Amino acid sequence: MGSANRRKYLIDIRTQGPFLLKAGSICAAGTLLLCVLLYYLADEEIARNFYSVHLRIRNTWQILLPAVLISGGISFFLTIAAILYLALRESHRLGGPIYKFNILFARLESGNFAADFHFRRGDLLYAMGESYRAALQANRDRIAAVQELADSADSLAHDLRSKFLLIPLPPEERSVLDKTAETILRLREASLAFDKGTA
Repeated sequence: MGSANRRKYLIDIRTQGPFLLKAGSICAAGTLLLCVLLYYLADEEIARNFYSVHLRIRNTWQILLPAVLISGGISFFLTIAAILYLALRESHRLGGPIYKFNILFARLESGNFAADFHFRRGDLLYAMGESYRAALQANRDRIAAVQELADSADSLAHDLRSKFLLIPLPPEERSVLDKTAETILRLREASLAFDKGTA
């Protein structure tokens, strides 16, 4: 099985756009916070050192180092905290529906076509869930029709068998009748393997 290279990264802008906008705004806010803190702390440090310049002369880096360390540390930790919060929140909005789909596919594998699932408000895969619900509904209706036909065919086969049970038939005709009844019985059993579920 070959690996497919992804050529287009913006697949669904309605889903990816808000996440990218939030991540970009956090980075921009962190940079702006760094600039503001650096400006105020550097201004304070330069003003303080300007008055004590007669004691000893230091280069600009020595004057600005405390301001750079403090402002950089504060903005770094606040930005990291905001990104971690955003990552946790957004991954939950995506991880919850993925977990729900795993459960739904396991139910579908067992033959359960129930569409009684709900997503939380704000989940990212809500549209996909509604498409899945529509597919379940369409297939549930088809299975219901097949089950009705199987029930009807089963009762007809039972009537035919009981009607022709006492009538002497040639062996090949009796064999065709028995095979037809067995096929209808297997069709009915196969149709009963599906659970239509509830809407």
